[in-house]
Amino acid sequence: MIRALALLLALLLASPALAHKLRVYASSDGAEITGRAFFIGGGGARGVDWVAKDTTGAPLATGKTDAAGNFRFAQPAAAAGLTVSVNTGDGHMASATLGGAAPAPVAPASAADGAPDTAAIEAVMARQIAPLLARIEEMDARLRVTDALSGLFFIFGLAGVALWARGRRG
Repeated sequence: MIRALALLLALLLASPALAHKLRVYASSDGAEITGRAFFIGGGGARGVDWVAKDTTGAPLATGKTDAAGNFRFAQPAAAAGLTVSVNTGDGHMASATLGGAAPAPVAPASAADGAPDTAAIEAVMARQIAPLLARIEEMDARLRVTDALSGLFFIFGLAGVALWARGRRG
């Protein structure tokens, strides 16, 4: 019984330093592709190598993330299906694929006919929405207390079933 309590205490006090996962978010505004590499439950992955590849796997752009884990590069001609991969070098890898057709670069506004410039409006909306989508991605990836508790209670349930089965045998 003392061993079980000591094991339980050790598990509860264990540091979650290695319990994290790398995630990547990338979006296009028509002129450039921006994104962020981050750890679940932690900050951005700073100084990490990233590579952008097309659908054939040919590298289009490479670089390192900044201090906040952000990256940015000029949008290539064929951005649909572009995959941005991040590798920390210590076993953490993640990638994000830009799906669908990427928005075309915005042409200068022409006020000759007085009609709203749809491309300019879409570009502004894409710039405004991109940080919100990145934040939603981070929130979805976060480890919640309920996730940890449900895992813990699942283990307790399995232990209860094992003890019940052991009691029926004896």
